[in-house]
Amino acid sequence: MELQKILSLIPANLLEELAVETKVNIFTKKLQGEVIFKLLLHCIISHKDNSLRVMESAYETLFFKLVNQGQKHTTIHYSSISTRLSVINVSYFEKIFKTCVSLYHNELGEDKAHIMKFDSTIVALSTKLLQIGYHLKGGDAEKYRQLKFTVGYSNIPEIVHFYKEQTHSSENITLKETILKQSETEIKSIKVFDRGINARKTYDIFTEKRIQFVSRINTNAKHDKKSSHPVKIVKTSTLEIVSDEWCQFYGETCKAKFLYRRIEATLLSTGESICFITNIENLTAEEITEIYKQRWEIEVFFRFIKQLLNLKHLISRNENGIKVVLYVIMIAAILLQAYKKLNKLKGYKITKLKFEADLEVEIVKDLVQICGGNPDLINNILACNSS
Repeated sequence: MELQKILSLIPANLLEELAVETKVNIFTKKLQGEVIFKLLLHCIISHKDNSLRVMESAYETLFFKLVNQGQKHTTIHYSSISTRLSVINVSYFEKIFKTCVSLYHNELGEDKAHIMKFDSTIVALSTKLLQIGYHLKGGDAEKYRQLKFTVGYSNIPEIVHFYKEQTHSSENITLKETILKQSETEIKSIKVFDRGINARKTYDIFTEKRIQFVSRINTNAKHDKKSSHPVKIVKTSTLEIVSDEWCQFYGETCKAKFLYRRIEATLLSTGESICFITNIENLTAEEITEIYKQRWEIEVFFRFIKQLLNLKHLISRNENGIKVVLYVIMIAAILLQAYKKLNKLKGYKITKLKFEADLEVEIVKDLVQICGGNPDLINNILACNSS
């Protein structure tokens, strides 16, 4: 089960220490930072369709009273939760998130080849509901405001950014900014991203900063071949590698300053040609294509947080509240990923169901102990039922 090990990613004293550091509880006594965090985390994991009214009801349950011992207030109105989310210090939740990332890697280890996948997902709401965000041109898109969430993902989300300005509708800007920010503190991982980044200047910036990357590029992207990289025609499970060349890429107005590897392959299923681009020299063409294949993991992750952790339904329409909820969703995702890894499970849906069931058992044990009983007997009952 390893539930206690997973919950240790949020140490008992961490919330209190960060509350003092960030001064999150100044001028409030009822909905303090720790209470908001625990309530959000509980509702995100336990309720697929979380909302402010769900949080209001959850606050009064026996479960939450147990995890929230010491609080004098037994009820709360959903409007008070909404107001608190709009003004609470976001840095409190950001620091919890960053601590969870660090503790996850310390406790569960990193992959041997640390590969960071970067991508963005969009949440759109009508202008009547959302007063921040940017518009896309054309048709029904103009009725909605777009918010972009850009994530750097290894086997957990390690970095997350929230974008709302019109200039950030382009992935050439948002993905570049997120990768550069992540690389300020860590430059060892290989960055993987899709064709959202296609600016030659961006490739050059990454290379100047010694950021290794793997991406896709259009097969008709203009280039001059300079030399061939040693390659044998190799068939993987999904494609056949045709060529591996060092090229200078250029557009209508500028050329890239550096040479980049252009690896061309043919999809075995359709016969379609695809091209990969990278500035990495010491890996084979097959290894480069396998690295890019891992990018699909972030697509699966986005589907998971939208469908099972309720990212697609913003419970706050306020920028501050959106950021708070975003960080807690990412923390919930880390806990579930840790549980998935320790229990060698496949798929997020089953992982979430089993996590909830194990958490319920731990709550029952606590209740039994509070009432003077023997919580170890719970294990005996479960063992009998499973045999």
